[in-house]
Amino acid sequence: MSYTYNGTEIRVEQPIRSISVNKAKVIFADNAGQKITQFANGSEARHFLSWLKSANI
Repeated sequence: MSYTYNGTEIRVEQPIRSISVNKAKVIFADNAGQKITQFANGSEARHFLSWLKSANI
């Protein structure tokens, strides 16, 4: 699965093992390893987090 943010593709491989959030930064560990994503603001990070959680169902 992938999520596009500002023209950049963020690849996510199931299963998602952990998620950590700090303001506009989301760190998650999936089947491919740990990934750090930096967003412009907290609202965009929450939108990605919502997508990430719904994709993990």
